Amino acid sequence: MGASFGVVHDRRFDASAEAAHNGGMKAILQLMAQYNRTANTKLYTLLAGVDPHVVSAESGSYFGGILGLLNHVLLSDLGWFVAFRDSDLDLPVLQSPVLDFENPGWRKNLYANLTDLRPHRESMDELIIALAAETPEPLFLGDIRVTHWSGQVRSFPFGKVLMHLFNHQTHHRGAISQILDQNSVENDYSNLHELLLQD
Repeated sequence: MGASFGVVHDRRFDASAEAAHNGGMKAILQLMAQYNRTANTKLYTLLAGVDPHVVSAESGSYFGGILGLLNHVLLSDLGWFVAFRDSDLDLPVLQSPVLDFENPGWRKNLYANLTDLRPHRESMDELIIALAAETPEPLFLGDIRVTHWSGQVRSFPFGKVLMHLFNHQTHHRGAISQILDQNSVENDYSNLHELLLQD
């Protein structure tokens, strides 16, 4: 006899959706921005004490290794924020020199070492926090039209595309953790619950 699966309607999901619609999105994005900075600070501090060869070595990753992954994440964040800046949004926080950079191209590094990369990463994290704090709530709940590098104009839910940005960073920090594990480097920099306990 085959298993039977059904959808159980849970009123808690309705409450959660209503909370997000009524302003929860901004609070979630602010939390994730803080978490993102905390996790990156812990990661970069850890890597500063790791053998530089481990950081720069090829590891079989699509982006080469740890240094390539960190460059990719920064370039991705910069790319999204430049698209936000050049979109139909009118947010003064996006008029930041942090976004002034020369894109080296796909799968190429913006920085050749961790020492040069870290200040830009830290400035980017502060900009993400500022965006989450200073953007009016209704903008997060609406759509944003951005121009892709190919010239195609695309529309995204603004708050949700920021969640993609955070998810993308988490994904690649996980890949870095795996490389560190393979090199017997103890690491634990990704917990969110520490921020939750501060409330």
